[in-house]
Amino acid sequence: MKTYPMDKIRNVALVAPHGVGKTSLADAMLHVTGKVGRRGNVDDGSSVFDYLEEEIEKKQTVSASMAWTELEDVKINVIDTPGVDDFNGDVHASLRVVEGVLFVVKADGGFEVASENLWNGVRATGLSTLIVVNRMNKEHADFAATLQGLTDRVSGVAPCQLPIGVGEDFKGVVDLIELKAYEFDGDKAVEVDVPADMADEVESAREQLIDAAASADDDLTEKYLEEMTLEQEDIIAGLKKGTSEGTVYPVFLTAADSEVGVNALLHAVVHLVPSSASRTRSEMQGLRAGTEEELSYTPAADGPVVAFAFKRQYEAQGGDVTWLRIFSGSISSGDNLKCGDGRTGERMGQMNVVIGKQKDKIETATAGDIVLAAKLKGTHTGTTLASGIEMDLPAIKYPVPTAGDAIRPTTSGDEDKMSAGLTKIHEEDPTFEVRHMAELSQTVLVTQGEIHTAFILEKLKKQTGVDVERSRPRIAFKETIRGTAEKQGRHKKQTGGRGQFGDVHLRLEPMPRGEGFLFSDEIVGGVVPNKFIPAVEKGARETLKEGLVAGYEMVDVKVALFFGSYHNVDSSEAAFKMAARKALKGAVEEEVGKLRPVILEPVMIVRIVVPQAYMGDVMGDISTRRGAIQGSDADGPYQVVTANIPEDELYQYATSLRSFTQGTGTFTMEFSHYAEVPGDVQKRLVDEFKKHATAEE
Repeated sequence: MKTYPMDKIRNVALVAPHGVGKTSLADAMLHVTGKVGRRGNVDDGSSVFDYLEEEIEKKQTVSASMAWTELEDVKINVIDTPGVDDFNGDVHASLRVVEGVLFVVKADGGFEVASENLWNGVRATGLSTLIVVNRMNKEHADFAATLQGLTDRVSGVAPCQLPIGVGEDFKGVVDLIELKAYEFDGDKAVEVDVPADMADEVESAREQLIDAAASADDDLTEKYLEEMTLEQEDIIAGLKKGTSEGTVYPVFLTAADSEVGVNALLHAVVHLVPSSASRTRSEMQGLRAGTEEELSYTPAADGPVVAFAFKRQYEAQGGDVTWLRIFSGSISSGDNLKCGDGRTGERMGQMNVVIGKQKDKIETATAGDIVLAAKLKGTHTGTTLASGIEMDLPAIKYPVPTAGDAIRPTTSGDEDKMSAGLTKIHEEDPTFEVRHMAELSQTVLVTQGEIHTAFILEKLKKQTGVDVERSRPRIAFKETIRGTAEKQGRHKKQTGGRGQFGDVHLRLEPMPRGEGFLFSDEIVGGVVPNKFIPAVEKGARETLKEGLVAGYEMVDVKVALFFGSYHNVDSSEAAFKMAARKALKGAVEEEVGKLRPVILEPVMIVRIVVPQAYMGDVMGDISTRRGAIQGSDADGPYQVVTANIPEDELYQYATSLRSFTQGTGTFTMEFSHYAEVPGDVQKRLVDEFKKHATAEE
């Protein structure tokens, strides 16, 4: 394989919502450069990028894929990322390792609502971004409306082309940088005269482009003010600087399915997107391996090795493979590297560059490139591999999973297989969590959304044969009391031989919220021997843990043992433990008026981010969920609403929020406090508990 220096490598990620034609554009890039003999097609399952079984079946990208091509002696690594929100973990990972983004919008839909969140995520990275208006040949394509929508939402938009023809009549572009027109025959561009009826439009658009280029550089601004125009090389220089600084967003036009404009877009990638060498001009920040000490270094082709694992993938034929971006130095098969924890070593095995699922073996990977490494044992997603420097780069910040379902295998005994299978899938996809909640006897799968959950469980079944049943998760309700009561518990049983006898008098008192459980020994005169008192405490603890009202742990209760009796022969620890149990159960059943037991529910602090237009819907929905709004603040075009909402009301909230905000709403949540449930909720929980208990009898 040819070796490319850092300044001859471009790493770009294609980012767009589902349905914009992003993968078709990636396939077209490979075909127009001759990297593949036949252009891949998503619809017939031949796409180079969407090659997973699930992607072919659903005709959508669920996992990032990569291929490389070459133009003007420059290697271009193209990462195609998923467009469905539930799989955007790979978007976050990919943006960590590229220098440029091709942000795709569709000419027959414009800058959609679904594009907003993706765009904000891309802009937060500061990466150079080219905007690609795709599907220019579709029936309802409207470039003018699409451009207006872009400029309304994004400052710094700089169209570099204008379309010749509209919709199905789209046949070419006017290049505003060169001031030349091209019509297309397949992927081949033929220069033609600029259409006479476009003269005024071209002049106005070129002025806009020159303004954008000049604004990116003080010297160019001065030259523009003096000469009232810029030369072609000046425009390119200004666009390149503005693009690299994230202040200018050049716009290009394509029709991926006919390959119109794709070659011109690739030339723009070569000339406007910073090379992988751009990182050598600035320091990269991290921590000294295994410590919290901040450390920085400047990447260099001949410097210490620093590589970052940003994706893991399991392949049936080749086993585990790890995607590595090499930021500094070079790596050869057989090299020994240190993982970012400072302790684990890794021996580099076989490395490949890829075109979709096709692999080409290489012996050495150079700085700036992205490669796949086989069978790394101690390297996980987010691991830094280094040599010559003790470096640990920051972890990838994934979206917090918020959609939870209780899961259990439909076949008894498959619990271990289910757990092992989910652990393996998590190696590939760190954006979900598996929470084992022993106190509720349940396992909860928490994902990015309904589609994500279904995908994981489908994958689990294919890989392990384990079928899983989903249900609404049990909530960690608690019970407590608001009043004080005393109750005797007497356990007496005669079975013919030695009997059982234990007698206790207990007092139950409420304690401040969060205090838990307190046992008090108030026995005077030895009416209950000391050797039996620990058994009374144990019986009280176990009984309260099981719950007395609705089957949930009773907390913030003081239990005092203040009187009792015993039998010299028949008394035992087991008998006193049972007596304590009877006293507590009797107190709740017979002294309910004094104890006034209540059920507590976990309340979450929820932070919801939505466009201003959906504030009314969000506020109304919070109210229906028994939520209390704590405040709202503006964050650019978004509103951030903070509210306390009971966890029991948040089941499938991710799906609901996306539904009534057209996919633009996001939220995070964390535990805040416990609060008493309303009377109707308590009655429902108690009735459900009694019904379940009756069924078991």
